[in-house]
Amino acid sequence: MALITERKFLGFPEGFLWGAATSHFQIEGHPEELSHKLSDWSQWTATAGKIADASTADLACQFFERFGADMEICRDLNLNAFRISLNWPILCPVAPKPGQPLVLDPKGVTYYRELLASLKADGVTTFVTIFHFTLPHWLSAKGGWNNPESVSDFASFAEQAAIAFGDLVDFWLTLNEPLAYVYQGYVSGLWPPGNKHDYLGAFTSIRYMLEGHALAYKVIHNQRPGARVSFAMHWRPFVPKTRWNPFDCMVTYFRNYVFNRMFPQAVQLGELSFPYPISENGAVKALSGPILGLKGTQDYIAVNYYTRELSCFKFKWPIDIFGVASDKPEYEVNCLGWENFPDGFYQTLVNDLKPFKYNLDGSLRPIYVTENGFPTAFNADMAEGDWSLTDDLRVNYLITHLHALHRAINDGANVKGYLYWSLLDNFEWAEGLKARFGLVRITYPTQERTLRKSAHVYANIAKKNGILSGSMVENEI
Repeated sequence: MALITERKFLGFPEGFLWGAATSHFQIEGHPEELSHKLSDWSQWTATAGKIADASTADLACQFFERFGADMEICRDLNLNAFRISLNWPILCPVAPKPGQPLVLDPKGVTYYRELLASLKADGVTTFVTIFHFTLPHWLSAKGGWNNPESVSDFASFAEQAAIAFGDLVDFWLTLNEPLAYVYQGYVSGLWPPGNKHDYLGAFTSIRYMLEGHALAYKVIHNQRPGARVSFAMHWRPFVPKTRWNPFDCMVTYFRNYVFNRMFPQAVQLGELSFPYPISENGAVKALSGPILGLKGTQDYIAVNYYTRELSCFKFKWPIDIFGVASDKPEYEVNCLGWENFPDGFYQTLVNDLKPFKYNLDGSLRPIYVTENGFPTAFNADMAEGDWSLTDDLRVNYLITHLHALHRAINDGANVKGYLYWSLLDNFEWAEGLKARFGLVRITYPTQERTLRKSAHVYANIAKKNGILSGSMVENEI
């Protein structure tokens, strides 16, 4: 171990939340959902060629059956916050009848109440996401978020969730990463419904998701007046590949506006607007404008940060004002090709979120980092051995980003908590089981849980509510 000199303890604010984040489809392996293909994603993964490593989420981490043991791991890691999401297809497996109120499945309610109650019994602050990328099949079959009925369906689900679980939830997230969701589903085509270059479909979904968020915010507050409600936005700073190239700067502007700013700006101002010249399209104009009840429906800021992206213009016809992501990074990348760029984390927290930092009454919104993490690649069939347990690259990512977070707080960012993504290795959507983000290794053939080096480092940070200055080595146990 390197000689340590002049180490400085960097303490975080009193009461700071240290936690981990998860989502239902990625970890649960819910037998009812998977056996009956109740969601768009359970059907999607059953189609050949949709998942990079040809894996499925049929078992995932078996969290549905093993959550008690996984909550023990949370205790061992000194975590005081945990984020889950609700399995909409399981809680609402059948479409509500016309004119009839939505009714939650009793077995699904029991499962989530037991999970949340176990967290609350340990004094863990709970974050609950209502929509984390999966739709009930009955809703996806009629167009999902491209169907205006999705707005009322989502609001009804949110209302029933508030009734069923509101006493056990500290922070609500209506939607997770809406722009990432519509990009993957309507532009890249890598997620359901699998459309490519369907910008109008993407923008239509954003309009209805904003309307759904506004209604969900209202019904949750009606049921739980003291509720804290927001949405999780994936903030990815876009930088022109060639700083002096006006075309690269142009596509960077459009990417940053649409992906980062458009949704939170709509919530802040109460209306959806698109950048020129997109705004001049007739169909887009019809989606623009005020949204009833939307303005200010954000009690706190929830931000997910992983990396930045270098953007460049590609000469082709027809012209694509969004350009492409550069395939020539400037910093070390992970197995998904994402740069390790903690300065972007600082920039996001201190500067980029400034337009959204105040509530309508002038009070300062708290900020919670609801996702931040690092993947490594190991095949799903790997079993015996100590592979991936000494995960120094993940430890380095964690340490450098927590240094950036501490610096951001010192420079005025009102950050109150940090949730690492993810507690467990999990099903990483189109990437499958190979891309592993977990503090805890999942040996999928046996479902054995093993703490990685990063888990021990993070547990120590959470216990001490602070981090040592300097390198990764100085923060090792």
